[in-house]
Amino acid sequence: MQEPNDKEIGSFGNDLLVDAVRMKLRWYQGTRLRQSRPCPECKEENYRKHDFEDRIFAILITEDGLEEITVEYRRFWCKTCQRTFSADLSRLFYDECMYGKPIVNLCLQLASRMSPTEVERDLQQVGIQVDKDTVRRYVELFGENFAEQHGITVAEESLSQNVLAALFDVGTVEELKDEYAEELAEEGIDELAGCADETYPVKKGAKKELYEENMERKQEGEEPRKHPDSFMVGCGYLPQLDCYASVQCRQTAFASVLANALGLPLSGVAYCVTDDEDCYNGTFEGRVKCLFYRLRSRARGDERVEQLAEEGKHEELAEYLEKAYADLYEQEIETLKAEYPSFWDEEREEFTGPVTTNAIEGGNWRLKRKLRVPYRRADTARGRVLLGALNDSLAVYRNGRPAASFAHRHGSFSFQQIMGGGSGQPPDQNIHPPMPPVRSAVS
Repeated sequence: MQEPNDKEIGSFGNDLLVDAVRMKLRWYQGTRLRQSRPCPECKEENYRKHDFEDRIFAILITEDGLEEITVEYRRFWCKTCQRTFSADLSRLFYDECMYGKPIVNLCLQLASRMSPTEVERDLQQVGIQVDKDTVRRYVELFGENFAEQHGITVAEESLSQNVLAALFDVGTVEELKDEYAEELAEEGIDELAGCADETYPVKKGAKKELYEENMERKQEGEEPRKHPDSFMVGCGYLPQLDCYASVQCRQTAFASVLANALGLPLSGVAYCVTDDEDCYNGTFEGRVKCLFYRLRSRARGDERVEQLAEEGKHEELAEYLEKAYADLYEQEIETLKAEYPSFWDEEREEFTGPVTTNAIEGGNWRLKRKLRVPYRRADTARGRVLLGALNDSLAVYRNGRPAASFAHRHGSFSFQQIMGGGSGQPPDQNIHPPMPPVRSAVS
């Protein structure tokens, strides 16, 4: 295994935060894990105590170099298959993760809005050593575990991931309405509406490749290709709860089978707003096409629009389109009011449900912003897309002020449920040394 590089805490680091991190992690030093378990090879419980070994729980960056925080675990000797095996480590470690649960959780939480390189940099500022490749592996493992536990599969292939299942432990919106009926009533929500859309993050290096390809096309007199290579991110969203319902991150283009998988968790919404993609046909009961896309489709064949555009009368064109949108909006509201009266606010005399895909368009933009860097493969980006969707759904700050989301107040998500293992709580006081004293600021 490659040794970590020597690091120093930056001058911009916060001494109070660094001291708190060190004190908390040093609390685990000397912990002993003794819980027995069946032999992982032969599954028998015919064993005897063997010895203790050390395992790295965390690595601190100090003025004197790297400091390893280690815990001890008992090893057992299996009398049946003549092998040694470790005690149950699940209280402090996830499977396939080198460092302890608090470190892994912190990496995943930061990776929901930072690239692995940025996570390594920020952890260095608080005195924790974690390499960017380790962060990347934890994110990929999170994505793999999430797809295995909450994947929507077709022909044994996971096409979408059910975010509702991770947030609320329900499979569909219909189940969500049953399980959280009282909580939704307190919010004044009788029915839920959904949105669904897809976006296309650019692949790593695709813009450069597109530029070079178009230079060749120009020399050969061919039409340039408009868009760089990308992978597809599809999202189902509940705008009333500011919450993602489903996410998919695929190397392939959007198709009907993907639309069906994306829409499954949204089963139970009163209606769902989508763009005018034919892939959504027959996917949602009560599908409503986005007003903006409908106006755009209508404008393409409008002779008046073509005439104003050719004459360069842009202000007049804008006024014409605004009036066309207002007329179309009034017609749509009358239709939706009759079909879905629970979304009509009598006091304010307005329709409260979505009529465009603006909510999910904003969600798509936020997901791409959280990715920060381009990826070459969709399966590599999947973990970060999922973390970004969960982070956004569990928000405690929105629109410039503190505002806890519905999923934060009533949901049940934890990294523990995805990564597996025991409770992850610090061990009892009787099996580890007392907490180190707080260093006095006065000499």
